[in-house]
Amino acid sequence: MTSGKKHFCIGILVYPGCLRSGAVVPHDVFSIANTLMQARPAAQRIALQAVWLSARGHSSESVNGLSFQTEALQGRKIDALMLPGIDHQSAYDISERLDMLLPEQAALRDYLQRDRLLLSSCSATCLLAQTGLLDGRRTTTSWWLGAYFRQRYPLVKLEAEELIVQDGNLVSSGGLASYLDLALWLVGHFGGEALRQLCAKVLVVDANRNSQAPYVASAMVQNQGHAITERARRWLNQRLDRPWTMAELAQHCHTSQRTLLRRFQEALGRSPVQYAQQLRVERAKALLETTQLSLEDITARCGYQDVSTFSKTFKRWAQVTPKDYRSRFGLRR
Repeated sequence: MTSGKKHFCIGILVYPGCLRSGAVVPHDVFSIANTLMQARPAAQRIALQAVWLSARGHSSESVNGLSFQTEALQGRKIDALMLPGIDHQSAYDISERLDMLLPEQAALRDYLQRDRLLLSSCSATCLLAQTGLLDGRRTTTSWWLGAYFRQRYPLVKLEAEELIVQDGNLVSSGGLASYLDLALWLVGHFGGEALRQLCAKVLVVDANRNSQAPYVASAMVQNQGHAITERARRWLNQRLDRPWTMAELAQHCHTSQRTLLRRFQEALGRSPVQYAQQLRVERAKALLETTQLSLEDITARCGYQDVSTFSKTFKRWAQVTPKDYRSRFGLRR
């Protein structure tokens, strides 16, 4: 919690083609936090004010029919700046939109010259990376853009499975709805952990989730890369319930094991074995949530012989603690 100061102004940058919900919902989160603050003694209260800002000096910005009353970002005194995601249907849409957001990129460079707090959600991390200010730093983005992001911004340290990543004054969040998590992060940053937890309960949001891994559907990941990788992925998807070797996979792809490993690392940031483990965990989660199959049957359908071994793999890749794992799926110790 930030001490001393009682009033915090949070800017939300509105720009052409941004996600409207990413610009509106944080307002509501901060309003709820302010209401909850009224139950505290006056000396312990803080106030969170959200304002819509424009990098183009406009007094209003229209985004897909929704009008925002904005102030100029340049010169505006704020304690943090939030970037809503870029509205898009594919990774290629993002590339085109970035070319049209030069005023926003220039304004972000100017804003960060003073080392101020900046938060980007979802695909907005691409807008920040486009400025070069993320080079050498840790970040996250929507899980389905991971491969695209790595190819376009190789100097950025992407942690695509993380829900929120903080690197100094830069904080980023994952997929679309994670702007809720980002707004709650700010509530906690300025108002303390107790306020963040209480605000999350009012919003009916899991305040303790920290990974995008449970939501990843690998078939939707954009720009997976080289044809060798795509051929290997299709082969692995068809053999989740069977054992296989790297030699067999390389032979199917008509390449060497060394080349296969390199292609996978370039496109997905992991090895074929790690990729197959993630796919099996995804299948196991779906079976646990939608069927009454025993753990032994699910283990077999995911290509493992030993329940204990697969349980360890599941818990590691699903990013849950053993307690969460048992209670979430009704499994015994």
